[in-house]
Amino acid sequence: MLRNASEILTLIASAAVQWLFYRKRLPKDFTPQRILVVKLDHLGDVLLATPVLSNLRQAYPNAELHALTGAWSRVVLENHPDVDRVLEYNSPLFCRSGKPTRLWQTVQLYRQLRCQKYDVLVELRGDWRVACFALMRVSPKRIARAALQIANKLGLAQFSGTHETTRNLDVLKRAGIPTPMKIPTFGLTAEGKKWALNFRQAQRINAEQPLIAIHPGSPIPLKRWVPKRYAELADWLIARNRAQILFIGVQDETPIITEIQAQMQGEAINIGGKTTLPQLASLLHTCHVFIGNDSGPMHLAAAVGIPTIGLYGPGDPERFGPVGARCKTIRRKPECPPCLGASCRFGTEGCMSKIQVADVIQTLLKANWLKNSPDSI
Repeated sequence: MLRNASEILTLIASAAVQWLFYRKRLPKDFTPQRILVVKLDHLGDVLLATPVLSNLRQAYPNAELHALTGAWSRVVLENHPDVDRVLEYNSPLFCRSGKPTRLWQTVQLYRQLRCQKYDVLVELRGDWRVACFALMRVSPKRIARAALQIANKLGLAQFSGTHETTRNLDVLKRAGIPTPMKIPTFGLTAEGKKWALNFRQAQRINAEQPLIAIHPGSPIPLKRWVPKRYAELADWLIARNRAQILFIGVQDETPIITEIQAQMQGEAINIGGKTTLPQLASLLHTCHVFIGNDSGPMHLAAAVGIPTIGLYGPGDPERFGPVGARCKTIRRKPECPPCLGASCRFGTEGCMSKIQVADVIQTLLKANWLKNSPDSI
């Protein structure tokens, strides 16, 4: 409750700063030398914001493009081909693990940003300290999503769509910046590709059989599908499609993967907690399909271009679903309100339990993503 109130107050403050001190639009002949994009959210949210970076690069090819984000999302932007430099700030508002940036460190960061002499600040999501940066003129020009969000709530302006990617791009559109690129991207590294190739060889993964990546974890318990059903799905994929199953996740999610493997009849590979993000991205790029909960790895799979099925319960796929031509989502209780608790507020098993194994199988068969598998049905 307090967190929601803090976010709302921060949003209002950021919008007020924009309206009071940055009312002038960007001139038509605007040619910035240095741009700072602020996006302090979690991994998946930052991935959904990458089209903003791609469009800024296309609009201003000669400008230096810097990004300010949290340690948890830094690697996403470090590998992005359009970002020249990444600066780190762990906001207390978004910090799930580790320590947030201290106040004295924030003061040092402000001084560092002032020295960069940015021509424009593009704030997609910040906190009250970032709003103070804008108030103290880190840059002479600013474009803030908060102003558009508040205007949307008041009926003064409208987002052109529901999805987060669209809403991020609307921030640029209202500033007169073209947005032809709509799809999130993640830059694969040469080191990551080499690691993925070596891993496949070491695990004797057969290129003639489909490799299915499954992510059964999530930092939010209510977003996790039932482990037993993941086991049933994996066994079906092995028995009917000769699939090779690859379980992925962070170190804290390995107990979930172990529980699923214990309930399976077939064998599966577990790399939970054993890869860096660039390694995981390169390995996902070689997979036939990704299946998993609403999470950062799901958005990563979509960003590297593989067929992706996202399983949704308390989250909203219309707003936070994976983006791409080969992305599907499954949600069986659309009236369920978003929630982030450890247990369902209605005293039930949670809306993820409404998704059945047959729902996922039907989605796979309808999309025909296993057509190259020798024994697919």
